[in-house]
Amino acid sequence: MKRLLKNILQESAALLVPLASIMILVLILSIPRTGGYWNFLRQAPFYAGIYFWQSQRPDAFNIFSAFILGIFADVLGGAPLGINIMSFLILYIIAVRITAQFNIRRFSYSWLLFSGATILTFVFKTLIVSAFYRRFIPLNLIILELALIIAAYPLFARIYIWIERRFIHLEVRYEKIEP
Repeated sequence: MKRLLKNILQESAALLVPLASIMILVLILSIPRTGGYWNFLRQAPFYAGIYFWQSQRPDAFNIFSAFILGIFADVLGGAPLGINIMSFLILYIIAVRITAQFNIRRFSYSWLLFSGATILTFVFKTLIVSAFYRRFIPLNLIILELALIIAAYPLFARIYIWIERRFIHLEVRYEKIEP
């Protein structure tokens, strides 16, 4: 009974680490700042985190996690409920397709594929937001936010790698074979 409880706690902790890491980074970046460019980086941990955790640890991050992050982003950012949910689910689906097609070993390939997935997600989000507000969003702001998110991916990936090594043990990732 004690061993079963320990295994359940380890599995649930492995599922909560990606969500908690993304939410903590978002809350850190949501601190009000005077510089205007910092405001464009508030969504970066979401995009980098969803792509990173799905591509590197699909056992610890699932579509339900992306849905929860979408609700968190909509509530935190004051966006209409559903816009970030749909864009994060699209990013998750794109990341699933990418990891199914490519065996990513080098970081430069991962960064390139993240860029493509983020561009597709931003196109989808821009169309949805433009349809919701019935006017086009200025493209210069979207391109600036997209460029900053893509440029910040290596930093966030480094943080997520450290979190994975520190808090999710390899025993959780690979199935144990007991005699």
